[in-house]
Amino acid sequence: MRTLWNGVISFGLVAIPVGLAAATESRSISFRQVHRADGARVRHERVCTAEDRRVPWEEIAKGYELPDGRTVVLTEDELAELPLPSTHTIEVAEFVPAGAVDPILFDRSYFLHPHQVALGAYSLLRDAMTDTSHVGLGRVAIRTRERLALLRPYGPGISLVTLLWPDEVREPEFGWLTDQAPKPREQEQRMAEQLVLSLSSAAFNPTGYRDHSREALQALIDAKLANRQVAVPEPRTQEAADLEEALRDSLDQARRARSAGQRETG
Repeated sequence: MRTLWNGVISFGLVAIPVGLAAATESRSISFRQVHRADGARVRHERVCTAEDRRVPWEEIAKGYELPDGRTVVLTEDELAELPLPSTHTIEVAEFVPAGAVDPILFDRSYFLHPHQVALGAYSLLRDAMTDTSHVGLGRVAIRTRERLALLRPYGPGISLVTLLWPDEVREPEFGWLTDQAPKPREQEQRMAEQLVLSLSSAAFNPTGYRDHSREALQALIDAKLANRQVAVPEPRTQEAADLEEALRDSLDQARRARSAGQRETG
C-alpha cells in the first residue's frame, strides 16, 4: 500500500513512528466523458476567463472568493508552509470509550503501520486500547488540511479514522416529529421490537451484501461487448495532434490580437 503520510503518534511521553495508508478503495465502475457519436474522449481545458487562453498546470493556484467577488490567491508553497503542529505528529489528546463517538462524524479510514523500531510501543498502544475498550482522539494534517482523528485497534494493527469537525454536521430538522408523530400503541411497539430481534445478528458480516448497481452496470457492459456495440475512435497520428495544437495556438493568438485591436480602436 502506498504511504500517504509519515510521522509519529505521540502517546504521553512515547513517540511511535508510523506511516499512513488508505484503508479503503472504490470498486465502483468508473466512466469517462466521450463523444456519443464515435466514443472519442472529450477533453476539458483550463481556460482563463479574463485572458481567454489555456492555462498550463504550473500557472494554476487556489483561489478563495470573497463575498464581494474579489479573490485571494494562494500558492501550493504557501499552503505547504501553514504552521500546523499535526503535520508530522498525531498527538493523542484523550481516550474515550469505543462507542462514545457518533458514527455520523466518521469520514475516511486509514491504516497506521509502525516503523520497525517502534513495534513494541505500537503493540503497547494497540493492546492498551483493546483491553480498556477505549479509542484515542487527536489531530492529523493530511495534504495541508487538519482533521480530527480517531485511533482504534483493527486486527493486529491500528486504524485511523478522520472525523468531521462538529460544524460540518448539519442540524437535523426533526422538530416536527415530536408534535406530529402519533404515539404507537403498546401492542405495535412490542411487535416492532420482536421484528427487530427476529432480524438481528450477533455480528455484522458485510460480505453478505452485494453491490447490485455495480453488477447491473457490469452486465450491461458485458452485453454490449458481446453484441459488439463498442466504439473504436479513430487514432490520431502525432502529425494530426501537432497540427491541432498549432491551430489552437494560432486561434488563441488571433483572439488576443482581435481583442487588442478592439481596445485600441475603442
